[in-house]
Amino acid sequence: METWFRALKALADPRAPWPERRKGLRLYALSLLGVQGVFLLLLSPFLPRADHPLLFGLALVGGGWFFWLGERTRKEKTPLSPLVAAGFGASLAFFLGVMGLLLRPWGLGLWLLGGVGFYLLLRRAEAALGGGGGGGP
Repeated sequence: METWFRALKALADPRAPWPERRKGLRLYALSLLGVQGVFLLLLSPFLPRADHPLLFGLALVGGGWFFWLGERTRKEKTPLSPLVAAGFGASLAFFLGVMGLLLRPWGLGLWLLGGVGFYLLLRRAEAALGGGGGGGP
């Protein structure tokens, strides 16, 4: 537990070693994703199926918008931009998860698309922290 707090402290310090900052960012992003996953699990029995053809398009446009916001935020050179970009990635996964529950059974593929978007934004946010590692342009 102490190493988690040390990693989160390192995330706030731009002079901390990059592996500690990366660990803190991953811990932050995965905790957001975990909390939102619990909400999706609790919400799933209560969401009715809504099989409207335009809803799938709305899900794709909304997911693209979250991804675009995460990318735009990541490109800003502020100390908090990687955290906000990772937060937008978790929001993307949650939004597409809810839309996938509405459009089930075929819409559950949207949840996987949200997971891919989360992963891409997380990797790019790690690269924006500075230091080592790749993760995109």
